[in-house]
Amino acid sequence: MSEHKPKNKKKRNGIILLLIVFFILCGVAYAFYYYSYAKYYESTDDAYVSQNIIYVTPQTSGVVTQVLVHKTQFVKKGELLGKLDNRDANILFNRAKANLAQTVRVVKKLHLQKEEAKLAVQLAKIKLQKAKSDFLRNQTVKNQHALAINKFENFKYAYEEAKQNLKIMQQKLESIKALIKSDEIFKNPQVKNAISQLKQSFLNLQRCNIYAPISGTIARKNFSIGENVSMQSTLLAIVPTEGFWVDANFKETQISKMKIGQNVKMYSDLYGKDVLFHGKIAGIAPGTGAVFSLLPPQNATGNWIKIIQRIPIRIKLNPKELQKHPLHVGNSMEVTVNLKKQDGKAVSKLKPQPKAEYLYKKALKEADKIAENIIRQNS
Repeated sequence: MSEHKPKNKKKRNGIILLLIVFFILCGVAYAFYYYSYAKYYESTDDAYVSQNIIYVTPQTSGVVTQVLVHKTQFVKKGELLGKLDNRDANILFNRAKANLAQTVRVVKKLHLQKEEAKLAVQLAKIKLQKAKSDFLRNQTVKNQHALAINKFENFKYAYEEAKQNLKIMQQKLESIKALIKSDEIFKNPQVKNAISQLKQSFLNLQRCNIYAPISGTIARKNFSIGENVSMQSTLLAIVPTEGFWVDANFKETQISKMKIGQNVKMYSDLYGKDVLFHGKIAGIAPGTGAVFSLLPPQNATGNWIKIIQRIPIRIKLNPKELQKHPLHVGNSMEVTVNLKKQDGKAVSKLKPQPKAEYLYKKALKEADKIAENIIRQNS
């Protein structure tokens, strides 16, 4: 019995020693793993694919007469998506054309009246010169008592009448000049106003055609034939083919060393571990996600519980990888950020977004041509 106790004790000491060695090796392995890898990487599975969803709304109200697309269909920028009833808009456009033509004719008449007024002023000056000459000549005769007083008075009145008539003609000329100002008809304020009305009516007519503002896939369609839509209606939601990014929500304890431009590796639940996506940090949110919620956690009611908040990190994806393996808005992602690069900035300075191209830009140029033709035909 006494011989077995030393053996058991020796065996137990050996096991304890093995366990100590095992835990030491585990600690060394973990230390090696932490200082060589884990220290420089942060990961999260609270990440999702995002995109700017474009909502198509009509720029005029009306009844839908044609629907040319369906949900999940790919459309190109500028492609016709649907049509609204354009009969009322067409009537207003024809009325605007007639109004411009009438206005041009009225202004053209003013130009002719201006020339007539100039001739009338010249004629009034000639008459005044004649009346003045008659008055002065007969005044000499009167002073010599060779002319009756009543006849002299007639010459005097004619002279005064000629002076007043010249003033009237000059005022008429000035009033006409005030109406037209420039000799060019299209610079006349009335003509400009008529051109603006023509452009507005033509633009409203063109807006009865609904075009795609960007290339992408239709994610939602909310209109059908016969439906009466307004400018507040959302007809379509289009997801662009380019510009996807990932919003990764890291814990606030994870982002102290995150900088703009750091490399990121990602896996999508859509493709699993077979497809690796690469990206870079493009921006770090200035606040936690909870701050912008309807019911933020910070309160003074006494029921507050401290929890670790999450900070959204915006990650730019590689466009070439997306072409090979397309992602969808809302796809879940597993994200790992490489923290070794520390020369980036904590605050992003994004470049200004490019200006959106006006869909009806060609319509305005076409309206200008229509206005020019009407002015040329009626002037």
